[in-house]
Amino acid sequence: MDIGSATAAAPYRPQSSAADGMQDAQARVAAASEQIASGNLDPAVVLDLTSAQVDFAANAKVLQATQENSRRLLDMLA
Repeated sequence: MDIGSATAAAPYRPQSSAADGMQDAQARVAAASEQIASGNLDPAVVLDLTSAQVDFAANAKVLQATQENSRRLLDMLA
C-alpha cells in the first residue's frame, strides 16, 4: 500500500468538502423527489431521499463549525 509522501499531501479543506457534500445531497434529493412525484414509492427511493436530507444537514453543520472556528481563530489573532 502506497501512502505517498508527506510533501505531496494536499491540505484538508473542510469547507470545500462540506460544500461538495451539500451539492451531492441536493442532487440526490432532486432525483428522489422526481421519482416520488412520478409515483415511484419504492422504499429505497424514500430511504435515499431521507438519507440525502440527513447528509445535507450534516454537511451544513460541518460548514457552520468551520466558519465558527475560523472566526474564533481570527478573534484570537486580532
